[in-house]
Amino acid sequence: MQNNAWTAEHLLDHLQKAVYLELWTIPLYLTAAYSLQVPGTSAQNPPALQPVRSPKNPNRSREQVAFNHIYSIAVQEMLHLELAANLFNALFGAKGHSPRFTGEWAPRYGRFPPWIGVSAPIELAAVSDAQMSLLATVETPEPGTDAPPNGPQSVYDSIGQFYKAIEQGIDQLWDQLYDPAADHRQKSEFADPKYKGDDYTGFSATIAGDSATARKQADRVIEAIIGQGEGSRGPFIAPDLRPEELDDVEDRVSHFARFRMVQAMLRFGGPLRTYSTAGSDGLAAAQQQLDTGFTSLLVALERGFAGDAELDLGAMWTLLRQLVAVWAAGGVPAFRYVTSGAAS
Repeated sequence: MQNNAWTAEHLLDHLQKAVYLELWTIPLYLTAAYSLQVPGTSAQNPPALQPVRSPKNPNRSREQVAFNHIYSIAVQEMLHLELAANLFNALFGAKGHSPRFTGEWAPRYGRFPPWIGVSAPIELAAVSDAQMSLLATVETPEPGTDAPPNGPQSVYDSIGQFYKAIEQGIDQLWDQLYDPAADHRQKSEFADPKYKGDDYTGFSATIAGDSATARKQADRVIEAIIGQGEGSRGPFIAPDLRPEELDDVEDRVSHFARFRMVQAMLRFGGPLRTYSTAGSDGLAAAQQQLDTGFTSLLVALERGFAGDAELDLGAMWTLLRQLVAVWAAGGVPAFRYVTSGAAS
């Protein structure tokens, strides 16, 4: 790898790409999760996480188990998105920058983000052996053969290597960029111990305070993103990087391992029930609703992390019903940012 010197511009670019990368995974995973026809659910009553450990549990079905695995990863990616955006703001918010989620930074599919050197084609699709293999590829642990980062690069061999590069850039530029007195516009929707119902983990999602304190928080944020998902080298997440709720069984296992579990279910138990893609008269209207909802979410994220408004995640939870409605109408959901709906 080329030996390039880190600059503030390089790190700003990398943190924006980290925000994009985390956002990019969420539609991929939600599309697969909600393609499953979980018994007792419908477009009007979408699936939700349900414990299935007891064989006598009425919610115990292969589809519910698979849904739990995939959906729990999507929720953790929402946390990672928040962490990446907080890290961005901790270093660059005071300098007039904020993470972008719309326009050129709205998620696009068809290929991996161009700064990750993986050639596998990417598509939004229902649960199948091929799609689970693809999703596992996204979360593949950093290969032991990956060279250590040696300054900022235009393309990285893996997502894990990309985050190691960000870690290196922060090491070199923290004292230059972090301002303890600034308003860092931090958000804590998925990891706040004050709210017991949230997906709280044993580290701070926010990065603030004096330089030494904030630096430790920033290090833990990167460690959590790597250790829970992309870059994890083992099947289990370290206890201090996972939710403290004892019922969160899935969240004890890395993203890669969870996707492999669903793949094993398919290979040894046969296909899972998913929605047909035969189409219907209501498909166009359902997709339009999803486009509007997704656009509203991207705008809300951009405004929230810019400090222009409270972070309103209502559009996120509305999006789930809109997503299932497209599947139920016989189509594969497309997540599109629609400029005309950007202000809605």
